[in-house]
Amino acid sequence: MDEKQLNYEFLSIPGESHPGLTFEEYRDACVFLLFYHYLCLRFGDELEDSYKLGALVRMAVRGKLQIPSFLRFMESASSFIRLAGGRFSLTDFSFYRSLTKMQSTEKQKSYARFVRKLIKKMNLWDCDALLLEKYPFLFEKLLETFAAMKKETSLSEEMRSLYRLFFSQTCPCPERVFVPDFEYGMLFHTMTGQPERTDFSGCDSHEGYREIVRIAGYMRGFLERSMHMYGREEWEEVSEMAGGFDSIGIFLPEGVEPGRLMVSNTQSLRMMDRIGSIAKGELPFLLSAYSVLREGGVLAAVLPGALLYREGKESQLRRFLVQEQNALDTVMLLPDHILQAAGQKEVLLLLRKNRSRKDVMFFDCSEMESFGEEQLGTIQLAWKERKTIPGFCSRAEQADLEKNEFNLNFPRYIIKNVKITKVDIEARKKRIAEIDRELEEIDKRIAMYKRDLEL
Repeated sequence: MDEKQLNYEFLSIPGESHPGLTFEEYRDACVFLLFYHYLCLRFGDELEDSYKLGALVRMAVRGKLQIPSFLRFMESASSFIRLAGGRFSLTDFSFYRSLTKMQSTEKQKSYARFVRKLIKKMNLWDCDALLLEKYPFLFEKLLETFAAMKKETSLSEEMRSLYRLFFSQTCPCPERVFVPDFEYGMLFHTMTGQPERTDFSGCDSHEGYREIVRIAGYMRGFLERSMHMYGREEWEEVSEMAGGFDSIGIFLPEGVEPGRLMVSNTQSLRMMDRIGSIAKGELPFLLSAYSVLREGGVLAAVLPGALLYREGKESQLRRFLVQEQNALDTVMLLPDHILQAAGQKEVLLLLRKNRSRKDVMFFDCSEMESFGEEQLGTIQLAWKERKTIPGFCSRAEQADLEKNEFNLNFPRYIIKNVKITKVDIEARKKRIAEIDRELEEIDKRIAMYKRDLEL
């Protein structure tokens, strides 16, 4: 099986039928079984044959693979995989725990049918070396497909490449990174070129998403002991003690809850007290995230574009961010196609702590069809040299922002090129004369029909 065929086989999984299971149940079951398969490939030499995929296939062929037997198998296999060096206990995953508590016989039968079908499919992938190499990429593409099926906003490879560009230029080898509310987003591995040396923290209210990121991180080379996943309430308890981060990545194109902060530490609350209460959510969230950056740290965030120009107290937050903190480095308007599920204009903001420059770069990428190598190279060059390219990007000084009362809306800083089309006046006059003759002929015909009908 070659790479093209493997890609087709892997990404056909979401489109297959799964009667009796909800979308979320089907997705979680796929994630669990695929990770088990990955661990079998990774530690195949250390595992006994009785705990590899082939043993499950034999049970399925003989008709002995029901949910009770599947759970017993996973319980035994989990111990061997952990001893082999995986450090993962499959029995700790929420999917396994939910199966142990399932009482419905019909639901158990639905799961058993699906498990038998998927493990037989995986057993036909006879390219172990290639599969092990490509698993991280295929796994993330699968998650993108699942997100698209539910019309949920996922972090596409194009969007990851844009994050990767800015993080690689500002903080290529961070010691500590943080990502809140990641959902399907595989943002964390765009933030460092040395995953084995990076301590990663993240929080999300959904346990399944936290597990997905742990799995994807493990496949990408992050050490299990260096990945810290918190529920939202857990994070609120530990955020005060979390210390500073070198890089923070935020992907919330749908916005955040009104008034919600990323952290409620002393510095963040002191910052909010200075500004006063505010009803909108994105800017307070952003500033609270900024408060836990280390000196010289960098924050990249995708958020709704309306935060650039909303009036009232939000203008005070923009002033605080730009003038007092001198934190805002770059504002980029993103094209519609890159976040199809969001349904609004989104912007990427780049914040840097204790930067020496006093300017802000604006990029209007709304008409960019893709973020390929050429486009990213153009952005990188203009950003590093702080160039102004009419219609595409411009450098604004703080005095320019203050003159606009810290309204960051793009038309104030980037003037779009207007294409002037030369109009042939004589040709237009001839066409008007032709239309007049046609109308005159129509009027004559109408008069003739009326006369014939005696109207």
